[in-house]
Amino acid sequence: MGYLQQFIFFILVALPFMFISPTHSSLANGKVNILPPTNTSDKVTLALYYETLCPYCADFITNDLVKVFLSDLFTIVNLKLVPWGNADILGDEPHCQHGEDECYLNTIHSCVIYYWPDKKHFDFIRCTEQQSSKKPLVKNRAAMWKQCSEKLGMSAHRINKCYTSGYGLKLLLQYANETAKLKPPHEYVPWVVVDNQPLKDDFENFVKYVCEAYKGDHKPEACKTQAANVSSTHDKMANRIHPGCYASEIANLG
Repeated sequence: MGYLQQFIFFILVALPFMFISPTHSSLANGKVNILPPTNTSDKVTLALYYETLCPYCADFITNDLVKVFLSDLFTIVNLKLVPWGNADILGDEPHCQHGEDECYLNTIHSCVIYYWPDKKHFDFIRCTEQQSSKKPLVKNRAAMWKQCSEKLGMSAHRINKCYTSGYGLKLLLQYANETAKLKPPHEYVPWVVVDNQPLKDDFENFVKYVCEAYKGDHKPEACKTQAANVSSTHDKMANRIHPGCYASEIANLG
C-alpha cells in the first residue's frame, strides 16, 4: 500500500505539467512561461524587390505599399523588402543603377531591416523614400536617413556602425543573391511578388493578389473592400506611363 500511495502522489504532482507542450513554453530565470501558439502558416508572403533611389520605387512604397498598414491587411501578410534592385557586382563591390549614393542607402536599408524586423523598418524605409523623392534631392546622403531614424527613435549610431563595420555590405550581398535567384528574373523595379508569383505590370493591385492567395478562415476587411479600389495599372501602360526602373536605362536623377 505504501508503494501505491507514493505512486498516486507522484501522479497528482506531475499531472499539471503533463499538458505543457515543449514547443509553446520557454524557460527564463528558472520560471516556465507558457506562450500562446502562433499560426503563421496562413500568411501570404508579399515581397518587394526595389532600389532606394528609383523614383518609381519611392512612389510605390510611400503611396501604395503603405496600404498594408493603413488597414487590417497586415494581419495576413508577411512583408519582405529586398533592397538591391538593378545593382550588379563588379569584382567584390556592388555597383548600383543610380550611383554610389544608392549603394550606400541600399546598405543602410539592409541594416535597418536586420535590426528592426518589425513594422519599424518599413516606417524608416518609407520615410527615407519620401526624402529621396523630394526635389531638389538631399545632397547629404547621411542626413537623408538620420532625420528618419531620429524621428522614429532608432539608434543612428547602431545603423552607422552596421555600415562602417562592413556588416551591412554582407547583408546587402545576401539580398543580391536573393534577387539573382528570382524565377523568372525581375525585369525592372519595383518588382512585386506574392507567394513566389510575380505581379509584373499589375503590381499596384497587390492587395487583390494577396487576398486571392490567402487561404485562412478570417479574411480581413481590406479584402472585402479591395474590389472597388483596384488601380488602373493597365490603363497607365496603355498611355505609355513607365512602370519602373530598368537596368538597361541610364540613370537620370536630374
